[in-house]
Amino acid sequence: MTAYTKIDNCLSTRSGHLFIEECDTVDLVKKFGSPLFVFSEKQLRENVRSFRKGFSAFWPGGEVEVLPAIKANWILATRRILSEEGAGADTYSYGELHAALTAGVNPEIISVNGGGKQEDLIEKCIQNNVRITVEDLDEPDLINQVAARLGKKAKIRFRVKPNFPELRKPTDFAQEKVTIDIGIQVYKSGIPAQYLPELGKKVLQMSNLELVGLHFHGGRHDPSLWYWENLMRGYAALIAELSSAWGGWQPKEIDIGGGFAIYRDPHNKLGLRKDVVETWLTWPLVKLLGFLKPGLRYKIMGKVLPLFSKKPNRKMAPTIPEYGQAAAGTLHRELSRLGINTKGVKLQIEPGRCLYGNTGIHVTRVKKFKQQTMPMPWNWVLTDTTYFFLAGGMYEYQFNHYIFANRTDDKPKYVADIVGHSCYGDRILPIVQVPDVQTGDLIAMLDMGAYQEVSACNFNALPRPATILVNGKDSEIIRRAETIEDVFRRDVIPERLIRR
Repeated sequence: MTAYTKIDNCLSTRSGHLFIEECDTVDLVKKFGSPLFVFSEKQLRENVRSFRKGFSAFWPGGEVEVLPAIKANWILATRRILSEEGAGADTYSYGELHAALTAGVNPEIISVNGGGKQEDLIEKCIQNNVRITVEDLDEPDLINQVAARLGKKAKIRFRVKPNFPELRKPTDFAQEKVTIDIGIQVYKSGIPAQYLPELGKKVLQMSNLELVGLHFHGGRHDPSLWYWENLMRGYAALIAELSSAWGGWQPKEIDIGGGFAIYRDPHNKLGLRKDVVETWLTWPLVKLLGFLKPGLRYKIMGKVLPLFSKKPNRKMAPTIPEYGQAAAGTLHRELSRLGINTKGVKLQIEPGRCLYGNTGIHVTRVKKFKQQTMPMPWNWVLTDTTYFFLAGGMYEYQFNHYIFANRTDDKPKYVADIVGHSCYGDRILPIVQVPDVQTGDLIAMLDMGAYQEVSACNFNALPRPATILVNGKDSEIIRRAETIEDVFRRDVIPERLIRR
């Protein structure tokens, strides 16, 4: 009988191999090469349905629209799947808007966010009847002018920045040790609350603009339900305040943005705070050992450092339905208490990491297992990937769950750094437990569906890997691996240099 262990909806282990849906990752590498990004169509569809269902349960009387943050994954095939599921899109650039429209997103449920929008982007939005989320005080004037020139009426929302004095826990968003309320205030996006009453009165008089709602995106400051409950209380208070200031104005749609954590929550688990704590523990020891002979000092540190071996996060984030209750439920309750009628009002959400995260894995092949015993013992697992292919996670100090995909049942034997093959330190998974590693072994890093593949770059002139979509037993390329020619395709050597 085949040994089978379910990891989540799309991942399982079977007889020592990791499967994504019904595809053996070992076979996928044989077929498509390594390294490799792999996405599950089943998981992606389940996630968007779960968001719609989980938030609709706590938003009675109005429709819930899911607008996935396309910045987290703008691969056209994955975006096309979401379009088939009726999802909208949160976009932040001309390129992302192009991707959304190309992938068949209904323009009525596309939100174009971001400050400093240029006239060409605004014109494209108006021509396609796309929502424009206003970030700048002078932006409504420009939108009104473009809309008048086109003979159309533009639908806009304000991206607002409420005050949240109750959010006094440390933020995960910044590496500085500040509270969440400070983190929200120093973040660049959103119109400060102080300007909104007068700006709204001005916009409501503009003949070519329709203020259809409000938008707020707090971001991934904290994974807890407490965070979302307090976030929505502050947002509801601002909505009620603006409704009063604007003569009883009622929103047709309210967007609460995203920032929901991936369930296994790798975010910031290699962050500065933990490193600081470890440094304060180890640095005095290092200084003290400086009085010893080098050989003895290295021997002691070789024993001490493995004691700091890291394990992936064991405390899971809330589920999507739990986030729905905390966010949609709290907002609905607070708005009703404050006299805002939510009947017929659309609730919009813009999940990125939580919607895409667990839909993808990154598989890499072991090139070498490298060891030293002198002057101090240390081990490295050199892979054929690099953290430059995983740049989104590196920026956020992510520490992802990992599994040896071709020997899932093997027990740990060593403590080692799992490293990439760029000339940087490239410590993808530092000081972790590994089995008796062999050249050719496969390592799968989980929850790689958001921000990773789309942030990959070509440091060391390394061609970026292929991306695969699996659907049951089927697998197909949705973004081909780059060639060396692709890497240098943008380069131009001036003719005068060639003549020399």
